[in-house]
Amino acid sequence: MGMRDELFSKWIEAMKGVKFPVSSVDEVFAGLPKGSESNISVGGLVVCNTGDLFGRFLKPTDFPIESSEALATLILDRAGL
Repeated sequence: MGMRDELFSKWIEAMKGVKFPVSSVDEVFAGLPKGSESNISVGGLVVCNTGDLFGRFLKPTDFPIESSEALATLILDRAGL
């Protein structure tokens, strides 16, 4: 499994508690176990912090976002993965 696929899977799993559609990044953070302090790890290494990641790659005009799949795809595309 490549990095993109692994990150996509981990983000989908992490966002199970998020109620989609969402109209702001704060709604996403509210559904994450550690909110904006959540981290995603690959191979035991932390590769990103969701607060930093969302701050860098999401814009207010991106909302509403309809699903965790759409959100993960948007972030991965903008990150160039």
